[in-house]
Amino acid sequence: MRNFVFASLLVLSLGVCNGQSSTGKPAEPAAIGVVFYLDSSTQELKPLPNEQWKAKGRPGWTTATGVIEVSGVRSAFRINSGEKTEFIFKTEHPETVSIYAFVLKKDHRQFDLVKVGRERETIQGIPAELTKFGDSSYRLVPNSPLGPGEYVINMAGKMFTFGIDR
Repeated sequence: MRNFVFASLLVLSLGVCNGQSSTGKPAEPAAIGVVFYLDSSTQELKPLPNEQWKAKGRPGWTTATGVIEVSGVRSAFRINSGEKTEFIFKTEHPETVSIYAFVLKKDHRQFDLVKVGRERETIQGIPAELTKFGDSSYRLVPNSPLGPGEYVINMAGKMFTFGIDR
């Protein structure tokens, strides 16, 4: 009888513990300063490529524009059109992380980052919602679905790229 009670309690406690640990939410990323795509079908975090970039200036009559260029016309990381686009990352300054659409040129991709005239103005990226994801990471989700094209997430001078296919 004593063994039966012990076995029953053991089975019951394992069932309760198992139910509490199964949340279906992916673990937070271990890496700081890396942007991950949250695959909604598998709940897997997939790192976006961090591509090298260079800054260029584009002069105008009364203002100049600071442009960021990334070589090549496609990111290696691809997302199918219609898939939910959620990005997870850890950083000390999440409010500075932004998504931009690239403009495609002959052999590179670019986006405008700042305008300098009488004052310096940082150009805002694509509107997105920033929320907490776990204890120490954040989730960035565009307010509207992103169409086919090439995109970049600018995080503290690192350029994490992805493309959305038709």
